Amino acid sequence: MEAVPRPANGSTHGQWFDGVVTFGDLIAVSGVGGNVTITTERPPYRIEPLPGVAETVAVEAARQRPSRLLLAEHRVVGLVGRDGDLGEVAAWMARPGGVLVRLLHAAGGQGKTRLAAHVAEACAATGWTVWRVLHEPVFSGGYRMDLPAGGGLLVVVDYADRWPVAHLQSLLTHLKSMNLSTGLTVRVLLLARSTTGWWPALRNRLRSDHQVDATTQPLPPLGDQVNREMLFQQARARFAAALDVAGADQLPLPTNLADEAFRQVLSIHMAALVAVDAHLRNTAAPTHPHALSSYLLERERDHWYKLHNRPAEPRKTPPEVMGRAVYLATLTAAVPRATAIDLLHRVGLTEPGTTTIIDDHRFCYPPDDPRTVLQALHPDRLGEDLIALFTPGHPHTSDEDEWDSDDWALTAAGQLLHTDTDPPPWAANTIAVLVETARRWDHVATDVLYPLLRRHPKLALAAGGATITRLTTIPGVDPDVLTAVDSVLPIERHVDLDVAAAAITTTLTRHQLAATDDPVDHARLHAIHAWRLANAGLHEQALDPAEEATGLYRQLAQADPAAHLPNLAMSLTNLGNSLSDLGRREEALVLAQEATGLYRQLAQANPAAHLPNLAMSLSNFGIRLSELRRWEDVLAPTQEAADLYRQLARTNPAVHLPNLAASLTNLGMQLAKLRRHDEALIPAMEAVTFRRQLARAYPAAHLPDLASSLINFGAVLSELGRWDEALAPTQEATDLYRQLAQANPAHLPNLAGALSNFGIQLSRLGRREALDPAEEATDLYRQLARAYPAAHVPDLPMSLWVYAQICVMVQDNLPHALGAVTEAVGLYSRLAEQLPQAFGRQLLSACHTMADVLDGLGRIDEASELRRQLAA
Repeated sequence: MEAVPRPANGSTHGQWFDGVVTFGDLIAVSGVGGNVTITTERPPYRIEPLPGVAETVAVEAARQRPSRLLLAEHRVVGLVGRDGDLGEVAAWMARPGGVLVRLLHAAGGQGKTRLAAHVAEACAATGWTVWRVLHEPVFSGGYRMDLPAGGGLLVVVDYADRWPVAHLQSLLTHLKSMNLSTGLTVRVLLLARSTTGWWPALRNRLRSDHQVDATTQPLPPLGDQVNREMLFQQARARFAAALDVAGADQLPLPTNLADEAFRQVLSIHMAALVAVDAHLRNTAAPTHPHALSSYLLERERDHWYKLHNRPAEPRKTPPEVMGRAVYLATLTAAVPRATAIDLLHRVGLTEPGTTTIIDDHRFCYPPDDPRTVLQALHPDRLGEDLIALFTPGHPHTSDEDEWDSDDWALTAAGQLLHTDTDPPPWAANTIAVLVETARRWDHVATDVLYPLLRRHPKLALAAGGATITRLTTIPGVDPDVLTAVDSVLPIERHVDLDVAAAAITTTLTRHQLAATDDPVDHARLHAIHAWRLANAGLHEQALDPAEEATGLYRQLAQADPAAHLPNLAMSLTNLGNSLSDLGRREEALVLAQEATGLYRQLAQANPAAHLPNLAMSLSNFGIRLSELRRWEDVLAPTQEAADLYRQLARTNPAVHLPNLAASLTNLGMQLAKLRRHDEALIPAMEAVTFRRQLARAYPAAHLPDLASSLINFGAVLSELGRWDEALAPTQEATDLYRQLAQANPAHLPNLAGALSNFGIQLSRLGRREALDPAEEATDLYRQLARAYPAAHVPDLPMSLWVYAQICVMVQDNLPHALGAVTEAVGLYSRLAEQLPQAFGRQLLSACHTMADVLDGLGRIDEASELRRQLAA
């Protein structure tokens, strides 16, 4: 919604919002004024202010459940030894750019959330607004958030590696749109345990699709930055104060702090907390990491026991049932009450009543979201250790004071996830928790996780690509489990699962190659591996297996052409695509040409089987030629591809009509570049007809293509001097791109280009309203050039020059035109210094337009002098 002036009379009629963004279903717009950005999409996340004040834990509450003192939101122990990491984040925050994204990653318990809270507090103190984003796939209503009145916006996203990549893209797209519409500076801090697979794909898409700079910052173990004994002593002092324990400073230091297990901040904090609490209880403190978890879990069980046996208003849920409920909640995370009742029935927890169990659990573990129950046990490390120690099979059963395992846990996860239809909504969290636990506890992998995924591999799909990728990194992961999951991955590309497919294939390919000596199998495995890596945007990694597959298929085709020439042709195409993606376009052209020759040979022998691939390879060959700007050579393969697709579409339009429309659009563009506009008109018009038909049936897939074809059609009509006819398709394309850009800012450059074209069409008809779209195009290009200089700096002088030309053509607003064209000349001058062949002609044309503007302003002498200089 565009900003409108505040009523001068101070009227309060209607609604007034100033600097507000709203999400979801609460939107009811009537009499609204102000500046409000509205999205009608239901986002798969919830945004809320990040609490700026630490929640204090009362001494008695801390003594009942000491583990709550470990939670980052209480900030009992301050941030230590992270000056270098904080400096890196501060430098990133201060960098220029409208939207910047940074991934802060480290193993669980390394202090990511604590560091992010420290950064957020510092930002808030300097006037920034801080939001946190919670993944919420089932959107439950609308809400609004106030935009900053000053400063910038910091957005913190925890557990980013558990989000589907598409959901993260959706969030970042909305934030980018907000930046472009308001000019607000936005910094997005993603927190994750892993970067494997999902991050390179997201980073590449942010950079290529949205021109958003995305960087990575690992959070190293503190052992490399700070003395562990000092960290232990500081944590011990803070925990002693929180528990009101005297004499803790006299306690001896653990002798094993130098062990690998204590490289994590959380491990040292746990050791310090246990030491203080054990001193309070006059008992010996364990020191081994698993025993620290067991000790803290025993303190949780003490709390359940006391609540159940207290004289006044005892809680009816026995400790053993409460333990199972906590186990259940840790696997599922918080859910609505109705769902919780179903979960308890699934795992046989019905006594002393599901409502009683839920209420007693809620009393012990109040949920972060009051709409839910069954809050998981935190911190994550402690919850994962509860799962592991609860499950029979771990090696610590003989330890004194060890947490007792429960054979109920061996079947609970299976009962929780059993279904005859699609996986239940809590499956994603359950599998994610089991995967993280299995990374440190072998028996959870072999006895719980692997049997589940062998029987029901679709559970992994429900967990999402990030969790599947984490599954592949479990030490010694069972290849049979990965094979089962691989069998249910979609054959076609999938935005959320491409990364996971690449990770699984990378792990499986090593095992599969070692299991066979057959070169046919080796070639097939390398080809699949390369294809999946390329789908995930991992083009550099895809190159080696693509080359291996091509080399093997070349050898096989020499021995048996009939069997292997098709595979060689396809592998050449894929290898060429990888080389092109890496900028090696000359090499890619050679391979595309060879693939086209092979497909032509195959299609001559068996047209029914190979004509579609020949058409595809010809189109691909034309694209490779156009990348090298060989315009004269592009026409022949592009024309032939269009002819073949026309032939194929006659017999199977459902499959080949989109390809025909795309090839006709390409053909029209190539003919126009060769200034053969009469010939370009027919394919351009046909492409619009076909794509309009496709967009009517499948708008989500084909509206962008229709807009592209309309722009091309309007441009051809305009070049033919048919300006009245050119106006309608250009205006329709502009309207479509505006609609698309509202949903996805990736279309903003297309909208700016369409507006510029629309302005030119109107001006050729002498219509003064041509200035409005031209000015809007310039504003958009100015924003885009500020946000993505590498991509859009050349577009800004073009739009300024076009605006000035339109002013001359309609003889209006010439003083403004002079300022615009002067800026365009300055920008083109700088560009021409760097690339004279690319921008020298544009600079001369802009200077001629400046002379025309000076003429229109009556400054004849200045215009004549400028033309004299240009002529010289």
